[in-house]
Amino acid sequence: MASTVLRRGFLGAACALAAIMQFAPSATAGIVGVIVYNTGSEGPVMGCPQTIKAGVSNPVDGDFSITVDGTPLPGVSYNPADGAHTLWTPTRLGWHTIEVHQHTPDGTTHTGRLDIDVRRTGINAGSSCLVNGLPLPIDPRTGSLFT
Repeated sequence: MASTVLRRGFLGAACALAAIMQFAPSATAGIVGVIVYNTGSEGPVMGCPQTIKAGVSNPVDGDFSITVDGTPLPGVSYNPADGAHTLWTPTRLGWHTIEVHQHTPDGTTHTGRLDIDVRRTGINAGSSCLVNGLPLPIDPRTGSLFT
């Protein structure tokens, strides 16, 4: 008798849990902490590459894309330890909108966003960026040096 009551109790609890779980949200990712690395203390520099990174909470399968002002950036890679990342070289001064998108197999898209101001110009010297703190004579419309 006691074992029958015990089995019915477990069965009832399992059925109740199954009924509740069907309405629980599935495990999804969330884009967290969109940041731009290698910017120095004064923000990113036009003409020099910076790394855009975004962490992912509760990673699930899917593809990642990163856009700046709506334009997709090439070379986006992802691994669970580092998140999604790619290189970006600003080509103009002013505000930029960076968005990191995760496209999951179920068709859901998760997006993280960062607005960042590029106020300095520099020269990409390969392993470093030459910045003098004052804008170089660069045409902000084209990003090229005035001649």
